[in-house]
Amino acid sequence: MSRIEWVVIAGCGLCVAALVPPAMLVASDDSKERACHDRLRRIGDAFVQYESLKGGLPPRRTGFNDGNPYGGWGCHILPYLEGMGQRDRYDMAYDFFDPKNKAVVEAESPAFLCPSSPAARVVQIQSQATTKSQNPDKDTVYTCRAAATDFIASNGFLAGPMGYAFPGQGQGGGFGNERQPLADNERSPVSKITDGLSRTLLLIEQAGRPTVWRKNEQRPGDGQFGMSPNARGAWAGWGSIGFGPANSETGDTPGGGDGTDCSVNCNNWFGIYSFHAAGANVLFCDGSVRFVGLGLDPLTFAYLTIRDDGHLIDEEALGTP
Repeated sequence: MSRIEWVVIAGCGLCVAALVPPAMLVASDDSKERACHDRLRRIGDAFVQYESLKGGLPPRRTGFNDGNPYGGWGCHILPYLEGMGQRDRYDMAYDFFDPKNKAVVEAESPAFLCPSSPAARVVQIQSQATTKSQNPDKDTVYTCRAAATDFIASNGFLAGPMGYAFPGQGQGGGFGNERQPLADNERSPVSKITDGLSRTLLLIEQAGRPTVWRKNEQRPGDGQFGMSPNARGAWAGWGSIGFGPANSETGDTPGGGDGTDCSVNCNNWFGIYSFHAAGANVLFCDGSVRFVGLGLDPLTFAYLTIRDDGHLIDEEALGTP
């Protein structure tokens, strides 16, 4: 290889490195942590393939207030996800909990799980077929023990009562569900992500669902939204929830203010949450996976969640040791 070729390769490497702030990375030798990172990266690859072929990112959830079959982004990327033996058997014309999809949805899917998380988790669903499902039986209540996922997308940002002084914030200080990379019921073009694909969150690790976890302690509860079809935590179901920080002392939401709130490993229903000691994995819209530390500033969390706030990320607020 010529000297010129080496110079070009080295230059490309520097360009790539510049896109990944060192402060966002936490080195780890833990095999489960690496495996979790790799699984989320493969999900990112599936999103990239989907977007390339379909011209937009998949919906975060389908069947939201329109009568169409219930499902989420997990169903849409299934054909592009490696290692999914039953991916061709899923039928988008039926609800994810329908008997038509039951075998696929109930089978544990390691691709959607972090090995550091508790094993053998299911999200119990009971519901009738939606009005536009191809299932003609709209009366029977179907039961499904849907396999879990440890990764989830955003439906908005919950800033807490103080609101963090967001420009253009909504009622209660947060943003609604219209300024995230994924939309409801339809594909979303990446051109809407004006903050940059490498600076906007696509998925976060939010492990342990449907069990309630607060600051590494299990709490009583049967899952968010009970057994309804919009219960979160199933890889095939509605794969999004409002992101937000928690009270740093209790792990409960809402928090009290930017400086006293916790974004990572305090609350697994709204915040970034993992069973890693030093932080958690997040997936960006360019398909890259990074590890954010426990000190991730909640305001930075908000800016990373919103696709078009125009804010330059302060690397010192990313919480890495």
